[in-house]
Amino acid sequence: MLSQGVRLNSSKEILIIFTRYPIVGATKTRLIPALGEEGATELHRKMTEFTLVQAQKSGASIDVRYTGGSQEEMRNWLGNEFHYTEQGEGSLGERMERAFSDHFSAGAERVVVIGCDCPTNRSATIRSAFAKLEKFPAVIGPAKDGGYYLLGLTRPVPELFRLSQWGTDAVFQETLAVANSTGLYIETLPLLGDVDYVEDIPPLISVVIPTFNEAKNIADTIVPLLDSFNTEIIVSDGGSSDATREIAEKFGVRVVSSASGRAVQMNVGARCSRGEILLFLHADTTLPANWDTIIRETISSADTAVGAFRFRVRERLFGISLVEWGTNIRAKWFQRPYGDQALFLKRNLFKELGNYPELPILEDLALVKMAQKYGKITIVSQWAETSGRRWQRYGVLGTTLQNQVILLGAFLGVSLFTLTDYYRGKKSKMQ
Repeated sequence: MLSQGVRLNSSKEILIIFTRYPIVGATKTRLIPALGEEGATELHRKMTEFTLVQAQKSGASIDVRYTGGSQEEMRNWLGNEFHYTEQGEGSLGERMERAFSDHFSAGAERVVVIGCDCPTNRSATIRSAFAKLEKFPAVIGPAKDGGYYLLGLTRPVPELFRLSQWGTDAVFQETLAVANSTGLYIETLPLLGDVDYVEDIPPLISVVIPTFNEAKNIADTIVPLLDSFNTEIIVSDGGSSDATREIAEKFGVRVVSSASGRAVQMNVGARCSRGEILLFLHADTTLPANWDTIIRETISSADTAVGAFRFRVRERLFGISLVEWGTNIRAKWFQRPYGDQALFLKRNLFKELGNYPELPILEDLALVKMAQKYGKITIVSQWAETSGRRWQRYGVLGTTLQNQVILLGAFLGVSLFTLTDYYRGKKSKMQ
């Protein structure tokens, strides 16, 4: 029987989450000097709530082991869909040992414990831990501070929880040493960072999405963005007459109004944003899982000025693979990604560049060219998928030829307004 009389269902996989009730002044105390009592408490709330979302996606039965509040307070905060068990007395090791013992005694076959201060620990990592426990007796996720963010077992191993000292940078290595001394093999997960100090907090990413009559696409673009930590989404609408704004607002994102024109709209969205990192995303483009972690890791490199994703068209049209190949060659080797690859950069550089040049077309190319003076244009290995609607409408060959004509025209000095008319299919002569 579980501690405090709490019972879980008959699942063989149990995910234990260690957290505390957010009491102002007693939560994330190391961060109070930098964030203040309210700020530190709010960060803890966000990390716990984000962890619970990731935990639900793992598919395991969840036991929230809490301290600092009552079960009623925990339910009022996080909801009734979870099982809540008070951690009880003792050191961290004693409390974890008790949690594992409870669940193994109740018939669990694979038990994993995580904390709530590692926002890069996503559902895929948790699911991977359970998968490894089907082959190995134990799994551990090392943290950059020398501890661990996840521990999973298939049987009780009390020795793992009787370390000489907790809360130090030697916890991970000492745990491995104890496991080795008992003959227990531990499979290792990727190294991740947790939040102990203010510099560990993932910087805020502001996603700016320019829209104009994108009701058919905007939901598909926004949904993958919601599975992220410390991000904000701003839809900069250029006067849509369809339901674009209403659909975006249903997801809780901020919608701002702008004059029409992609460059103008992105600049308006950027001015309304707060993030240290800016991501400019086309309304018909979707990003991969863990996109926020990918962006932060990429932009943290001192030699990267602008980052972008690899290019892929969502619809598998005849000949589109050749277009993708050529686009990715151009982006990687000639440092020329376009806007449908989701360009991202730090806010201070964006300001240094003077924002997007407010051109009617090729504003993304102009920004990238200016940014090259400040560093490398880095193309990450993951894909951003964009809609193939233009290729479907004009054909793969026709669209490719149109794009090349526009680039050649710009190189030869043809008016960008004329090129814009040509791009939009208007009857105008290039001059």
